[in-house]
Amino acid sequence: MTKAKNTVFQKIADTFQTFDLKTVSEERKSVLQPLIEYIQSKVSESNNANLNFICTHNSRRSHLSQVWAQAAALFYNIKNVHCYSGGTEATALFPMAAKTFGTGRF
Repeated sequence: MTKAKNTVFQKIADTFQTFDLKTVSEERKSVLQPLIEYIQSKVSESNNANLNFICTHNSRRSHLSQVWAQAAALFYNIKNVHCYSGGTEATALFPMAAKTFGTGRF
């Protein structure tokens, strides 16, 4: 692994370490509970938990959700989680989303 990759991975790990999960509201936890149960049931059975994040244009929000969810699964060592993104309309990736991912292009 190159030094640049270590730096990126460390920044992501540092970001996750700043999260205070105790601040998640009870209302939000209630909304997320079916997702938690789905992932837990798949992990408990050693099956894949396939998560598909859908956004109208699939140009930024779904991509960012996909990447953060996959990073969270890796950070918290949750096995067999596979994240995808999709949309209801075919469009190009929003340029700022590409910059956010660090490449500037896709």
